[in-house]
Amino acid sequence: MKLNYALATTLLLTFFFAGHSPLAEQSGEELFLQNCAECHQEDGRGISNVYPALAGNELVLGNGVDVALVLIIGRGEMPSFVGAMSSTEMAKVVNYVRNAFGNQGELISAEVIQSLD
Repeated sequence: MKLNYALATTLLLTFFFAGHSPLAEQSGEELFLQNCAECHQEDGRGISNVYPALAGNELVLGNGVDVALVLIIGRGEMPSFVGAMSSTEMAKVVNYVRNAFGNQGELISAEVIQSLD
């Protein structure tokens, strides 16, 4: 069996770089770290008397729609993320925040978030 080395190399490079592409899909944690952690901190504990903690936060533990609306509308110093994040990305962030830092919450879909926008 003769191997086409050019084709094999191209396939290997494609698979390797697919996971490292800037267009690769990001996880909720990655999106949180890039967009939210500066204020709410990587551990979700916020900055006392400045930015609220997300860990154990009553709003975060409540309804996922309420959390999504905060991302859509903004609140206090927090900006709206409409135009900065897609509905899919917002769903990933909401689901991450509602299930990280010791929190436990039901998942929300991108379709529900899109219906709120």
